Amino acid sequence: MNEWRLQSSGNPPSPSAQASMFKGGVEEMRAQVSRNFSPHGLKVINTHPNGGRYRLLHRGNIVLHTLAYGAEIRVEIPELPDFYNIHVPLTGGGRLTVGGHDVAAPLTIIGPRQRIDMNWSVDHDIMIIQIPAVLVDRVLEDQLGDTPKRDMYFDPRVIDESPLARVLTALLLPAAAGKTFPFAASSLAEHHFEQFLLHTLLGSQPHTYSAALGEPGAPLTSAAIRRARRFCEEHAAEPITLGDIAAAARVSVRTLQSGFREHLQTTPMAYLRKVRLARAHADLLHIAATGGRTTVTEVALRWGFMHLSRFAAFYRQTYGHAPSVTLRGR
Repeated sequence: MNEWRLQSSGNPPSPSAQASMFKGGVEEMRAQVSRNFSPHGLKVINTHPNGGRYRLLHRGNIVLHTLAYGAEIRVEIPELPDFYNIHVPLTGGGRLTVGGHDVAAPLTIIGPRQRIDMNWSVDHDIMIIQIPAVLVDRVLEDQLGDTPKRDMYFDPRVIDESPLARVLTALLLPAAAGKTFPFAASSLAEHHFEQFLLHTLLGSQPHTYSAALGEPGAPLTSAAIRRARRFCEEHAAEPITLGDIAAAARVSVRTLQSGFREHLQTTPMAYLRKVRLARAHADLLHIAATGGRTTVTEVALRWGFMHLSRFAAFYRQTYGHAPSVTLRGR
């Protein structure tokens, strides 16, 4: 059985006020995990004097936790319920077997209907990203343009330096520190993060339908492009998805993406970003003219820009100066 290991960072990080912390012994941790994940078989090999720790980092449609049993353990799950778990180790090491096959990677994803056998070292601490299967199925159906005919399975091994691995790595610092994630600033920002993660997962992690999603779609008509653009302009303030735009245009996601690249030299989501940037610019001009007290940050979050540095960069590239300059009326 293959094994991976991370260097321990010493004492476990202390949680912030925003992270819900639970501490306890192995049996208490088992009860906590059964409530938040699924019932499971547990064998304790060796205990840790500091005990176990469970933290709820973020609860939305997608839930982020960290978990340390406070023991060297073996966990057996006969069949995972209707959600996917992405494991991102913070400290310690372990071994994972999915359906009787070893998985030699620290970053892993497991899902519904899979039999899981996990071994975790005595000093393990793991971030777990819990994604309901219905969210994955919804995005998959949008991208296929049809209802999936077979069960969906991901390759459990996340490749180093893949787009998904880079996203997961970016979450490590706030997770280890127990801090609030940037996307928790607003419901729109949270929605964008969830959609970004789902599309990155389906677009970069090998799965049952990877080949089907790579097939070219039908040509995009000018009428469909007009419907897509009008939908973006009329619903820019709402947390719309790529699938929503495709549905409004009455085409599949693949057709929409290839058509936007061919006819507009951009992507649907980049076009939506351009519309939202124009709305943010108009808001800043209005605030400057009326002497309002709204900040650049509030305007950016209102229009779904959760990364302020990127918002500022897009704004400067489009308007030639920083958004704060517009706000000052200069």
